Amino acid sequence: MKRRLFLYTTLIISLGLLGFFAASIYVTHNNNLSIAKDTVMETTRICVGLYEDDDDLELFVKASREVRITVIAPDGTVLADSSPLDIDMTENHLNRPEVKAAAKGEPETFVRHSETLGVDLIYYALMAESGESFVFIRTAIPVAKIDVYLLQSLPLLIFVLVFIAILCFYLSRSMIASIMKPFETIKRKLRLLSSGDYEPEPFALSYEEVNAITKEIDVLAQVLHDSYCSLRDEKGKVEYLLNNISDGIFAVDENKNIVLINAAALNIFDVSIDITDKNMNYLCYDLALLAAVDDCIMQEKSSLFEASFNGRVYLITVKRLTETAFTMVVLSDVTDSRENAKRREEFFANASHGLKTPLTAIKGFTELTAINNKDKNISKYIESISRETERMLSLIGDMLELSELENAQKNNPVAVSLAQVANEVCETLSAAIAEKALSLEIIGDGVIQADPSHVYELVKNLVENAVQYNNTDGMISIVIEDDAKNTWLTVYDDGIGISPDEQTRIFERFYRVERSRSTRGGGTGLGLAIVKHICALYGWELLLKSKPGVGTEIKVTFAKK
Repeated sequence: MKRRLFLYTTLIISLGLLGFFAASIYVTHNNNLSIAKDTVMETTRICVGLYEDDDDLELFVKASREVRITVIAPDGTVLADSSPLDIDMTENHLNRPEVKAAAKGEPETFVRHSETLGVDLIYYALMAESGESFVFIRTAIPVAKIDVYLLQSLPLLIFVLVFIAILCFYLSRSMIASIMKPFETIKRKLRLLSSGDYEPEPFALSYEEVNAITKEIDVLAQVLHDSYCSLRDEKGKVEYLLNNISDGIFAVDENKNIVLINAAALNIFDVSIDITDKNMNYLCYDLALLAAVDDCIMQEKSSLFEASFNGRVYLITVKRLTETAFTMVVLSDVTDSRENAKRREEFFANASHGLKTPLTAIKGFTELTAINNKDKNISKYIESISRETERMLSLIGDMLELSELENAQKNNPVAVSLAQVANEVCETLSAAIAEKALSLEIIGDGVIQADPSHVYELVKNLVENAVQYNNTDGMISIVIEDDAKNTWLTVYDDGIGISPDEQTRIFERFYRVERSRSTRGGGTGLGLAIVKHICALYGWELLLKSKPGVGTEIKVTFAKK
């Protein structure tokens, strides 16, 4: 900017000086021309005053060497001329403009080219009395002579021009340096700001307008510095937190270039250098992870799945960050929890199997005792043992069912009619339904693809739950709906309902609403947990709506693929 401003200033000054010089030459030339005209006019008047009839014309016209004098007869014939030429060969001068002007009594100077002498002259003519007649006396000065004065003054003009140019050069240079000084200060401040070493300092006095701008820039620089320091501190905190989180975290842009990664993620993928700004392929080649990231970038589709890296199992969450073009990947190490869950499941299954055998024996012995018992006082104890044994066997059966579901796979699914399964369940639970005098209806039908035993367990637990938590003379409705995309199974009841704070927990194992009532009803607390596991196995959607004192609605959505 400084160089350009100096060049522009120099160019403007140079053009101004050249214009001034040209104007000076023009004015000087015109001034000298005006003086020459006045000289010609005065000389002509003098010649007219000195002219007499008996004068020797040759001597008269040669009275001045500097001025050309011509005596012209009234008919335009040249009588005498101070220039060395053949008078007899000259043209008639009556048509000359200066002669015409003199004849009209309106004498005027004229600058024109002389055909006789071949130079430009300044002409002026007056009429002079000659006896009873008159003659024209004309004087002329070469225009070239006035330029002699101009050439004589030209060195002085050039000297003045050069002097002013040099003076303007140094003055403009000094002025530009003064103007640019605050901007140099700003440049230094911005450099310090970028390096994080900014410190406020007062500006040197300059032009008022420049000072106003530089002060505003200084305020902006201070704000930027404060923001920079704040962001630097926040970045340090974020980096500290990221690098001290046990979960691996990294983010990629739309081109799958890594924009952020913490130490845990580098350790998971066994990478020893920072690969920020490099493609995700530098991190790993896991096809499932790459596909999940692609889906999230292209379709903003979130993913949750497990994968193994270097002998460890990780729960991977892939999600698009809101209002950004970045995709975040979080890897949580679930190896220990999966192993612990597996041990619990094994213990759960083994303990269930271990308890089922002696309980079955107890049940058998209790039945034999009841058959052979003759004492009515002991009968109530035998009935109590039989009831509790049955409840224990039911609980163990549910535990075994849940254990099998946790390890189950969707093997050979077949077409299953929901209405048919619902009828079978209602027939099985007819005794409990009749005991409470419940009214029950089955509306609609739909066919889904699944293991029949899983569908039966799902419907049985939903209806059993509706029976158990219903009021006497209550109502249960099983509604089955079907369209091209989905099939729905909804179980309604007008029973005790579920409070909002309990609705998030009823699908947990062993959790029961109104525990004392459910215990009396023989519930195990595993029915809805089984329902949840069956839905998770097939990817079915499970929805609960309930209001205390009004009833409960549980809806299962079976998506058709």
